[in-house]
Amino acid sequence: MITTFFSIALNLISCSPRADSVQPEDTIEVYTISGTRITAGIDSNSTLKSVAPFPIGAAINPRLLSSIPLYKETLQREYNSVSSENCFKMNQIQPKAGGFYWKDTDALVNFAKESNMRVHGHTLIYYKSLPEWVTSFQGDSLAWENLMKTHIQTVVGRYKGVVTSWDVVNEAFEDDGTLRRSVWYEKLGADYIARCFQYAHQADPRALLFYNENVVGKPKKLTAVLALVNNLKKRGIAIHGIGVQMHININTSEEALTTDVRQFVNTGLLVHISELDIRMNPTYSTNFTLTNALQTRHALKYKNVAKLYRSVVPKSQQFGITNWNVGDADSWLRKTSPCEDYPLLFSDNYSRKPAYYGFIQGLTN
Repeated sequence: MITTFFSIALNLISCSPRADSVQPEDTIEVYTISGTRITAGIDSNSTLKSVAPFPIGAAINPRLLSSIPLYKETLQREYNSVSSENCFKMNQIQPKAGGFYWKDTDALVNFAKESNMRVHGHTLIYYKSLPEWVTSFQGDSLAWENLMKTHIQTVVGRYKGVVTSWDVVNEAFEDDGTLRRSVWYEKLGADYIARCFQYAHQADPRALLFYNENVVGKPKKLTAVLALVNNLKKRGIAIHGIGVQMHININTSEEALTTDVRQFVNTGLLVHISELDIRMNPTYSTNFTLTNALQTRHALKYKNVAKLYRSVVPKSQQFGITNWNVGDADSWLRKTSPCEDYPLLFSDNYSRKPAYYGFIQGLTN
């Protein structure tokens, strides 16, 4: 791979481990890869939402909206869809039995409304992020069924007609394709997933309902998810789309990504790249050094993901692509790993990185 850098700003990036990259006003002729300019045809006024032929989203933390002005400004400038990163999860929205906490979810929804953005709710039922009152709940199967139904219908009902779509169930399968032995499975049996979709549909018949899963590089899990959604369709249970999480890295096989996405397209459902981030440090090295070459590979991977989605998913099935938060400092990867990483499109101070320009070219060319 031959890489040539044009921007002085980019040459400075490798001088500090957590440096900020190209500012919006800087030159956008950033670099070439094998003779092709990553930013060819992009003018300085382009934004993600202005060039994308489908919604471009970010999973967000509503508390950052009020505390970091650049976070809010970047979202409003670049995105036309938002997902809830954590605030709709059960431990945050119902921390006590029957005690719903709406402050953060209301803030997210109100921000989206003011900013003319679509809202995607993540997630109603999940094996993790459960409050203590659920994990210690004592009751028979009917009591558990009522707990699950009441939670789903209270949350969906509050935002009926406002939240466009929901990840109804998240990560119900193990990597080997078996159903995860979550508390929901243990208490309610394998068909709890179908009933979750039924309860959500009853609460808001117009909402688009998704199953969300991390299947990249997990063929047995992929097969199980396909079997699940096709079974729900066959039974006439409302399911409208599949969320493909896509927490990947710069070494992830694009052939494998293409194969996975094609199989989801074959279901006829909407396809949402729902949680996109790309690790630059896939080996979790504690001696990681940010280099121009790594940023080039990162930008090319973002470009190819966007291009794959545009070329493989028919327009009628394109629900959109959602980045899993905005700036590198906000990423869950920074919070859960001790190693350095720069997985997103924007730097710590929300300036545009080479990955941004790679992604924006993938959205347009």
